[in-house]
Amino acid sequence: MHFKRYTLASIVLIAAVGGYVYYMITKDTYTVELLGVNVNLPIAVWIVVPMALLYLASLFHMLYYGFKGYLQRRRTERDLAKLSDALYWDVLKEPKKHSYDDKEIRKIGVVLDAGCEDFSGVDKSQCDERVKEALEMIEAIGRGEYVEMKKISLEKSNPYVVQNWLNFLKNEPERAEEILRKPESYDEKVVHEALKCFVESASQQQIEKYKEMVDITVLIHLLDSMKKSGEEKPRISLEFIETLLEELDVSEEDYLQIAQRLSKLYTPDEVLRFFEKRVASDEKAFKAYVFVLIEFEMLDKANELLQDTARGEYLDFKAFLDLRRAGKHYPMELLLPRCQE
Repeated sequence: MHFKRYTLASIVLIAAVGGYVYYMITKDTYTVELLGVNVNLPIAVWIVVPMALLYLASLFHMLYYGFKGYLQRRRTERDLAKLSDALYWDVLKEPKKHSYDDKEIRKIGVVLDAGCEDFSGVDKSQCDERVKEALEMIEAIGRGEYVEMKKISLEKSNPYVVQNWLNFLKNEPERAEEILRKPESYDEKVVHEALKCFVESASQQQIEKYKEMVDITVLIHLLDSMKKSGEEKPRISLEFIETLLEELDVSEEDYLQIAQRLSKLYTPDEVLRFFEKRVASDEKAFKAYVFVLIEFEMLDKANELLQDTARGEYLDFKAFLDLRRAGKHYPMELLLPRCQE
């Protein structure tokens, strides 16, 4: 705001109000006691005093924020340099924290510091060389290519590093064991995916070397790969699967998923003996045991087990069993979604 114009306009307004009151309304005086002193002034003066105080307060207000704006502009240039550095690290998916003084720039800076997602629309010809190289690298990774990244020291948990290694596994799954030999050098997601790639073709003896790394999702993936490959004789024994389960925290839902797959890979007698043993050591395998009994049409045995449970328990299985005994053959998969919720 223009201080001269504001001051002139304020003086004119104050004078106009004071003059109007004095000449048009009243010329009387009014006495006010201030700190023991009687101050006697025309009423017109008492009316314009608050206006003058307001003018001084507003003038101070404008001076304060004008000076504050001046300091803000001085800080802006430094913040713009920080934004450029933040953009560089953001492109590489390893954002660095910066301290921004300018409030508006901070709104942009904190986003860059936290990381952005899509740089596909960036005109690389307008970028400096270092940012351009970073953009070309992440575009190649986004296309599913494996890129050599030894020149750039990034954290193993960096999303581009992770995706780059996932591309490596997708393009060369037979080399998955190279990652498993040094799991500490890779992100957990990469190691987990490498293990899934490895078990797709590994023998039981090979898997035993890394059994401490096997979790329930890897085990289910192993069973799926065995089913998909149509193995005449399963390469993994039920005894080995049992040793894996003993080291895992397996839920009812997990047991059901395993039961569904084992029933397609092994003989009914083998699967039933397997779950009889699991139920004896882990009551969470009960549903899976009933599942395979129904799957193998051992309905009386399944009914006997369910009758021994409380009335409000396993209602989905009891209803499904009643339908099966009535000759209605609905797919067994109907029991799984509810258990996966």
